[in-house]
Amino acid sequence: KTVLKEKTSIDDGIGLPDWRLALCLLGSWICVCGVLSRGVKSTGKASYFLAIFPYIVLIALLIRAVTLDGAINGIIFFINPNWEKLLDPKVWYAAVTQCFFSLSVCFGAIISYSSHNDFRHNIY
Repeated sequence: KTVLKEKTSIDDGIGLPDWRLALCLLGSWICVCGVLSRGVKSTGKASYFLAIFPYIVLIALLIRAVTLDGAINGIIFFINPNWEKLLDPKVWYAAVTQCFFSLSVCFGAIISYSSHNDFRHNIY
């Protein structure tokens, strides 16, 4: 409840935004405005940092996750497949649904699929 800021009921309202998140968002917008206001050359310089920094964060998160209690059990559970689930049609339905959500309309793949679909087919 502390991390998610969950309320016990809706009667209390949704609450105020977390000031730490708002401060981080403000900082990121200040960085973006600062880079864009200085022109193209500073954008190239900033791209060196912006290309490397996410990898540093991911490596730090990986090290943190591996050092937690029960991390080995989670990794083994992730690696060992449950072969019985491959026969479950709900799993395949969820997988296809996730594929279409990850394709999204912006890429145009679903629009391309629908253009080849006959109007009388019951496929949406």
